[in-house]
Amino acid sequence: MRFNIVTPVYNGARFLNETLMGVLSQAGDFSIRYHVQDAGSTDGTIELLKGWSQRLGEGCPLNCRGVEFSFASEKDKGLYDGVNKGFAHCGEADAMTWINADDRFEPGAFATIANVFTNFPDIEWITGRPTTLAESGEMLWLSPVTAYPQRAVAAGIFDGRFATPFIQQEGTFWRPRLWNEVGGLDARLRLAGDFDLWRRFARRTPLVGVDAILGCFRMRAGQLSADRASYHAEVDASLSDEEKKARAKASFIYKARGYKYPVLVRHWGGPWVRESWPMPVLPFLGGRGFKLEHWRLQATGYLGLTD
Repeated sequence: MRFNIVTPVYNGARFLNETLMGVLSQAGDFSIRYHVQDAGSTDGTIELLKGWSQRLGEGCPLNCRGVEFSFASEKDKGLYDGVNKGFAHCGEADAMTWINADDRFEPGAFATIANVFTNFPDIEWITGRPTTLAESGEMLWLSPVTAYPQRAVAAGIFDGRFATPFIQQEGTFWRPRLWNEVGGLDARLRLAGDFDLWRRFARRTPLVGVDAILGCFRMRAGQLSADRASYHAEVDASLSDEEKKARAKASFIYKARGYKYPVLVRHWGGPWVRESWPMPVLPFLGGRGFKLEHWRLQATGYLGLTD
């Protein structure tokens, strides 16, 4: 299996080593095509990337079948244009995602994706348990498995207003054919490009949650995602009036727990099993509700029932 990974960066030297190590330290029977797309940094990012290129060229120890590493520096039209440019450097692959230059993958993430994509050829995209880091790198929050029903994702309710959880980009992987079908990211967007991409993915196939930590989002001062008002304005502008009506309906069904959603779980260390879970009985508790529901399903014997 081959992974295509892109990191867009602009003046990101402070956290970039950690991001790169999260990719380069992945262990398993796969190869990695890793490209960093710089937007014209002036803070030492380029020197850092040159150093990594030299180390890898000299035989830096790896725990996978191989890493093909490259970087480029050129002006772009924003984050999503940079990601599109980055993937244009990568070629063919079996799985792909991007990781921003202040976030990180967790150990075992790629091995988990390789296992799932090999054993479940019909799954087109998956996401791990949402996980948040402090600026210092310490773990702040780990979510239980979160409900992302296909119709609700396609309707666009996961923006923090109509449903509490976001679909965390860090730790969401997909097959290249899905990316090609939808045409990649809309580079005209500045803040909500991943939100728009998830909607277009969900029009074709369901997002499957996996009970594993794959990637971590870092909260830090000055990041684009902190501007929620501009983010929500861009989300709303991307929807037609009919789509806004569909969003309201999907939000109502979600809050009334009218959906089921697909998840991948392991039971007692066994293989990954795909199951269909109901929405939580305590939605007003947010993440705590999902955790309590998980415990309730285990206690009543519901978990373990496959689709």
